[in-house]
Parts: sequence; C-alpha cells; structure tokens
Amino acid sequence: MKKVLYDHQMFTFQRFGGVTRYFADLMYNLPQNEFTADVPMKYCENHYVTETYGHKYDKLSFPENYRIRRRLYELANDFISKKAIKNGDYDIFHPTYYNPYFLSALKKCQKPLVLTIHDMTFERFPQEVLIYDKTILNKKRLVQEADHIIAVSGNTKKDIVEILGTDPSKISVVHHGYKPIAEPASQLFDHYILYVGERKGYKNFLSWLKAISPLFSDDNRLKVVCTGAYFSQAELSTFAELGIADRIVHISANDAQMASLYNHALCFVYPSLYEGFGIPILEAFANRCPVCLSNASCFPEVAGDAALYFDPNDSNSMYSALKELLDSPALRMEMCTKGTERGKEFSIERMVEQTCNVYRKL
Repeated sequence: MKKVLYDHQMFTFQRFGGVTRYFADLMYNLPQNEFTADVPMKYCENHYVTETYGHKYDKLSFPENYRIRRRLYELANDFISKKAIKNGDYDIFHPTYYNPYFLSALKKCQKPLVLTIHDMTFERFPQEVLIYDKTILNKKRLVQEADHIIAVSGNTKKDIVEILGTDPSKISVVHHGYKPIAEPASQLFDHYILYVGERKGYKNFLSWLKAISPLFSDDNRLKVVCTGAYFSQAELSTFAELGIADRIVHISANDAQMASLYNHALCFVYPSLYEGFGIPILEAFANRCPVCLSNASCFPEVAGDAALYFDPNDSNSMYSALKELLDSPALRMEMCTKGTERGKEFSIERMVEQTCNVYRKL
C-alpha cells in the first residue's frame, strides 16, 4: 500500500477552479486497495473537497474578506504541511502548485516528487504576469527537481519540452477526466451563446465579441451569457460602444446552474489563444451543448471532430464559424451527438488509472 501525500497550496488558494477539481477527483478516487491519500491542512473552504466529497475542515468566520482569511489559512497550512513532509510518513509527494517551500524537507526524506503541469500560459504570455509573481521561476525549479511530470495534454508536454528543455521521457500525458456533479437547474435564459470563465488578455474575449457583433443585428433575440468575475469597466465600455450592452449578461452560477446554462445554450464558445487543456469543453460535452472553439493550442487534441473550429486571430473566421453553427439546428445536433461520444474518452477513472501508473513506477 503506497501513501500519496498532497499539499494544501491550491486548496487554500481556490474555493472553485479547475486545478482543485482535478486534485479532488484524483485523491478521492484512488484505488483503495493500492493507494491512500492525505492532505495535511487544518483550514479549507474549497468547494470540491468540502461539498463534492464531503471532507470537513475548519473555517474562520473572521475576517470577512476571504483574501485575508486565505492568507491566515496559508500560514497555518504551510506549517502543518512542512511538518508532515519532514515526518516522512508517505511514499510519494504530489504538490498541488508550484511554491517550492517543501523542497529542503523533501530532499532530506528522499521521497519522490510528482509534479502536474496544467499549462504554460505564463511562459507563453509573460506580458500578462505581474512583475512580483514568481510562478515562472518556481515552476522551472520544480520541473528540474521532479522525479516525474504529468502534463494534462500533449500540447502542454510539447511546451514544457520546448520552453524548459525537459527530457520528454520524464513527462507523461494524462488528460483530465470529468463527470457531472449536479443535476441541471431549471432553465435560466433562452436563445444565448455561453461564455465560461476568465475573459482577460489571452482569453481573447473582447476581440471575439467585436468579431461576432454583427450577429446581434441579424438576430434581435441573441444574447451572450458570461460566468466568472463581473465585467470590468473596459468591458462595459466596449459593450456600449458596440451597442450591445443589453445583450451581454453576467451570472454567478453554482454547479446546477452551470449544468443548466450548458444544457440550454445555442452553443458554448471558447475563443482563447492558449489553454493547457480546457475543462469547459468536457462540461459542454457532458451537458449536450454544441461547441465552437479556437483552433489553437490543445483544443483540437481535446475536442477532436466534436467541435466547430475558428482561427482566434481572424475576425472573419470567428464570425463565420459561429454564424454557421447558429444558422443550422442540424449542425448543432450533430455537434451534440459527437460531443457526447467524445466526452466518454475523458473519464475520471481513466485519469486516475493513468496517474496511478506514474505512481507505480516510482
């Protein structure tokens, strides 16, 4: 029986997010006859750990500002994590992010380090990284120190090799897995395009919106529904300039509402210039939502022939692909059918088994 020690980093930092969902799905689905999992931490408000899988941790009621609470959690959980690492009562260490706080203790215990790289976004778009952010340096250091690296897509593996010069034999590709965690809520909107997640910089949201804006004149019912953070002032100004301020809607959605949003959308659109994997694609597949994607980075690897693609740097391409999908109910149905089948290739069981194969070799 091998014990895998995970750490608190992203569970402390994120209440919601793809990285913590990945680790929660992995930890709580390891084969119990072969592996045990432990995350040494006291404080946690992460939704997937505490709600989806029902593991209870302490939570401070004060201060009200989560960022301040999170800093307190980090200090406490760092101390607990370091103590567990120094103790050496585990066989494999798999951190949830790139802070190398644990390296000296880990080296003394001579335990193998497995590192998951979710993307190389900061390396591809350094202009969007805050000057004091150490993620690029920390990630490079851990890649060098790791006994084995898991890349969440072949495209991410290619980037690691190309940017960091890592030996390809040190990297295994393990795609994300997905399964719905909530039944869809009742319908929230009608006749809309769905956009999910962040919209900054390389996400290409405003460029995409400007490119497809003529569609709003063609169809006076059409809306874009966005999740994620509320709109910035720059976004609101752009909506007004395009004359579509009343067509762009924001919602903070829970899991059941997200399922409903996918389920009733005309299509889901992902115009990003770069992603490491793109979990929302699997969410769309699981909820029978047609998918219209950028043809960049990992997207063709993930979606295969179950999506309609466009060039994210070409306004005409973005407009034409979306118009083709919106104008054809038959094409949307075809994409739904293909998406359902494609989604079956990305099960949590497969992700866990392939990760266990990495653990078994160490």
